[in-house]
Formats: sequence, structure tokens, C-alpha cells
Amino acid sequence: MRAFGLQVIKLINLIRFFGFSKGLKAYFNLLIPKGEYFIVDNNAFKNKIYLRKDQSDPLIFEQVFCEQQYHFPLPENSTTNWIIDAGANIGLSAIYFSEKFPDAKIVCIEPSKENFQILLKNTSNYKNIECINAALWHKEDTLNISNKSEKSAGFMIESNSNSDSDFIKSKTINQLIIEHNIDNISILKIDIEGSEKEIFEMNTMPWIENTSCIICELHDWLKPGTSKAFFKTMSNFDWITYIKGENIICIKNNNP
Repeated sequence: MRAFGLQVIKLINLIRFFGFSKGLKAYFNLLIPKGEYFIVDNNAFKNKIYLRKDQSDPLIFEQVFCEQQYHFPLPENSTTNWIIDAGANIGLSAIYFSEKFPDAKIVCIEPSKENFQILLKNTSNYKNIECINAALWHKEDTLNISNKSEKSAGFMIESNSNSDSDFIKSKTINQLIIEHNIDNISILKIDIEGSEKEIFEMNTMPWIENTSCIICELHDWLKPGTSKAFFKTMSNFDWITYIKGENIICIKNNNP
């Protein structure tokens, strides 16, 4: 009975977000896989959305589009020009942001090569989304995935001590700002499985001064001290804060 109730809630939420016919179609797309994927073929999106049935992709789709975990109020008359999606996974949050802020430029950064290939496929017709196969980190470094046995949404990174292994390049937020000539980050979404500890402990200037909204999922159970580092740094500024699902959403208070 509980499982049936959850399916009804999912259907209602999809209809609420997409409208009746598109929501109903999305619901049935998520019931029956085609090979290794659930394929959401729906003109609510600019291309087909591929979700691996053996990974967390369908759950993340529900979090983004059913539970609306990235829906939050922005200040009146605010503009959203630049979004950085760190830990973009297969692109679902970026697609949500693109639909919500069609004039924004969105930079996705994702370290996993497997995730990155699906990210490219899922965002292929979204011209305002750029995808970078790299890991967000606090310095220039070579990295690798430390827990490859986990599902792809939970990959953690660490400094690569073996130059012969399959390494991942890093990007800092300040590098992204310079490379893309970003004057202000409208939204910075960070879901990087514990690496946010180093991001907020080290080298936060000047990027945090030029960021209007930060959406962060904290992972103290993966890396103790993550929340302490986050809140210590964030306390230097005046934020309006919401909790939505797994995310802490902080919007800079620019009122005098």
C-alpha cells in the first residue's frame, strides 16, 4: 500500500510540474526501462533524457522534477546570468536551471567520465549549457576517484599520488570565473560528496564575494568537519537561508 501511495504522489508531482499529458508521459517513461536506461522522451525537454536503471539517476530525477529540490524564491528584480553546477552528474539539475532561467549561461563540471558522457547526451540541445569533464577542487591538482565501487552519484575524489593511474583534472571556482569572464555567479550549486570541505576551508576569495546564491549539499558522514567549514565561511556574509530536501540554499541579503 505504501509503494502504491508513493507512486500516486510521484504521478501527481509530475503532472503538477509538467502538466497533465506531459506529466503522465514522464510517469510511464519512468516505469518501464528500455535496455539499461529509462528514457524520458517528452517535449517538456529539448532532447531525450537518459537515466541508468542500475544507478541513482531515477531517484535524482524525482528529487529534481517531482520534489522540486532546486525551487526557491529569488529576490525581486534579480537577474540570473551565470550558473555553475559543480557535481553536475548526468545533467538533471542543469536542465532544471536551464528551463527555469533560459537566458542564463550554465557551466557544468563533472569528474566521472561515465557520468560525463550521459551529461553530454542529456544536454545536447541545451545551447546555454557547457560541460567540463573535471572535478571542482580548492587548487590546481591531479585527482582520482577514491571509491569507484560506489554508485556514480556518490563518487569522492582525492589527490592522485600515482601519475600512471587514470587521473582527473581539477578546476577551481576562481579558474572558472577567469576562463568564462564571469562578473558575478548568480547561482553556485555544489554537490561534490565531501570535497566542499576543502572548497570552503581554503581559497574562498574572491569568488564567494561575487556569488549571489549558493546551493550546497553537505556530507559530514563522508568527510567530518564539512558543515563546520561551510558555516564558518558563510558566517562572514549576510545570507537568507532555506533548507530544501538535501540542500542548504543561501541567498545573499543585499538589503542595507
